[in-house]
Amino acid sequence: MDKKAFGKRLQYYREQAGYSQEALAESIECSAIFISYMERGEKSPSLNTLIKLTKALNIPVDILLGNELENYASEKLKYIEKQLKTLLPQTQDKIFDMIDAIISVEIKYFNKSKEFTDK
Repeated sequence: MDKKAFGKRLQYYREQAGYSQEALAESIECSAIFISYMERGEKSPSLNTLIKLTKALNIPVDILLGNELENYASEKLKYIEKQLKTLLPQTQDKIFDMIDAIISVEIKYFNKSKEFTDK
């Protein structure tokens, strides 16, 4: 996580929500010093604190994290691609077929709620 970028976003959304560091800290049950550390990029929140922050600021996690989630997915895909390149083409094809089948099942049976939220 880019702590400095996270800190800038935290400060921006805290100010947009009308919180002082002290008020936000009280709202999420931590110290104002910790809020200050996060905003300066010196500390990172735990998952629990991140959830509390997004609830208090009334924003989605991905907004506060910025492109961190995209970077994570991109890094995972690069890792998978690197691993696949070490395999024989026939094995790669089998794995692609398995991935395609898993995605198809996921879309057909488990992703119906997204279908309604996108409309």
